[in-house]
Amino acid sequence: MCCSFGGASSTLCAAVAATARRLATTHVDPSTIGTLLAGRLIPLNKDPGVRPIGIGEVLRRLIAKCVIRVVRGDIQAAAGSLQVCAGQEAGAEAAIHAMSEMYDDEDCHGILLVDAANAFNALNRKVMLHNIQVLCPSVCTTVINLYRS
Repeated sequence: MCCSFGGASSTLCAAVAATARRLATTHVDPSTIGTLLAGRLIPLNKDPGVRPIGIGEVLRRLIAKCVIRVVRGDIQAAAGSLQVCAGQEAGAEAAIHAMSEMYDDEDCHGILLVDAANAFNALNRKVMLHNIQVLCPSVCTTVINLYRS
């Protein structure tokens, strides 16, 4: 996959893989990975007002995707079938088709869309980390390393 720069590409891939393994298997001191956990805030116009959207560093997102790919089955089992974005095959697309069929039904008089508050920033991280430990232990160490601070 990484081969454009010869030996440097292999060294980079090995370093990223070692970092991913460490984050997935060892509790890491948050002060040593502050740069990895950093992100940018982009203002999104939500007329009226502005909503900040946080975008994590590419390397952290890449590592998280790799870990998720390895433990995908465990995450799907923990999330269940109602969480359509938890690795379900074409989950979001299936939800769209289901809503479309519901709307086309003659007995349907309308559909209500509720734009809830920014739920991720409102959740209690301590409780979230505890629930991950109980419901999906295979991804617990990675989630603790990436979200505890």
